[in-house]
Amino acid sequence: MAADLSRSLGLSPNTSMATLWDALIVGAGPSGVIAAERLRRRGHRVLQLDVGPRLPDDGEIPEVDRRAWPFTTVGGSYDWYRVRAVGGRSLLWGGWCFRFPESSFRRSGWPLGAEELAPAYAQLEQRLGVVEGVLDERYRSLAKALELSIVPKRGMPVAAGRTWAPRLYAPRVRTHTVALRLEHQHRRVHTVPVFDLRTETVKQVRARVVILCASPIETARILIESELESHAERIGRGFVDHMVAGYVVLEPAAPPSREGRGPFPGSALVESAVDERDGKKRPYPGGFSIELRGPVTLESLDIERMAPPGEEERTRATLIHAIGETGAIDERYVDLDPSKRDITGRRVPRVHVAFSKAEEQLAKDMKKACLRVADALAIPGSRVIAFGDPLQAGAGHEAGTVAMGLDEAAPTDVRGRLRALENVWVADSSALPTAGDRHPTLTALAHALRATDDAAKFLEGSRG
Repeated sequence: MAADLSRSLGLSPNTSMATLWDALIVGAGPSGVIAAERLRRRGHRVLQLDVGPRLPDDGEIPEVDRRAWPFTTVGGSYDWYRVRAVGGRSLLWGGWCFRFPESSFRRSGWPLGAEELAPAYAQLEQRLGVVEGVLDERYRSLAKALELSIVPKRGMPVAAGRTWAPRLYAPRVRTHTVALRLEHQHRRVHTVPVFDLRTETVKQVRARVVILCASPIETARILIESELESHAERIGRGFVDHMVAGYVVLEPAAPPSREGRGPFPGSALVESAVDERDGKKRPYPGGFSIELRGPVTLESLDIERMAPPGEEERTRATLIHAIGETGAIDERYVDLDPSKRDITGRRVPRVHVAFSKAEEQLAKDMKKACLRVADALAIPGSRVIAFGDPLQAGAGHEAGTVAMGLDEAAPTDVRGRLRALENVWVADSSALPTAGDRHPTLTALAHALRATDDAAKFLEGSRG
């Protein structure tokens, strides 16, 4: 059985799991891929694990088997977006690459700001080939009419219908392998038990540092299972996710051609959509932005059924997608359900769902702003259809379960180093205090770069 496990991990039966790696990276989503690439370029020996398979380039993303990988909720429903495959949720990513402005960091109480992240932002923009689109004239007119700041989409140019797929950049990932917990002594991890899904056996991985990139809920589960004596009470407690309000405007007109409209035709961002004209002080510290996409064909959005029969090609659609920032509240957190287990025998995550009164007001303001934009865009004869409620929990942008902070009570420092274990870094969105007021992936990857560089310094310093 040990030989089977070794083969499944790409190791020889002689070395098995006794090899001492420089770094073990748990997770092969976008943060894990960036971390592995960074360490390997610096000459470190890296073992990267992922629970899912490697998909073929043209393969469909499989649904998660909820019988094998269950979770429970308390206080309401939660839609946990999961992709069990190399590449993780980047396989669903539309490539939006906006930096957080200094105002986002400051008003939400982050322990660092845009200046500290600027070098990492710049490196990632070059690495990913980020470009800026062209702002459509209709959005220029909208910005002037509603006194809004609207900018063209910044992102990665990809082929039509495709998104960035890190599986192309992750040549060495040990698939179908689950990290169960961290075994530690004297504030250092010495081994990590891993479960091979194909052989249903457990072996021990040894590494000088561990970098957790398993997603905020999964990273929290690994750390809770690790029975940390210090800082354990804060792990899982800062759980946040975006609130999303979604609308589609259906207009009785043919969609325009893509030609001459730049790399992201019709895509733009309303940078801060909070309506301050009434002079009222808002109860929520963060804010929200609005992503715009359109006009496009109904077919590109898979919503042909929304048009009257025979009118599909003479109807165009514009998506209006508000993204609202939430902050940590005591009632919203992640822990483990003692009564339910997954196929590895672990306790399953339990998500406690709650919204504050301030967030209820945020939801109202988001919907009001979306409808204001929709009314300004729509031509006569249009319909506006709601398809997302901000108070339906689960936007796929979780953060905060192992949040960074300057005070010693925070689970991680500003570079993601775990305070309870000195050779462990949290390099995914778990360490972000909030998910920001716009798409968070570029900021999450900037944090992953900083965390990985800090781990590399630890490795190189200990060698000396």
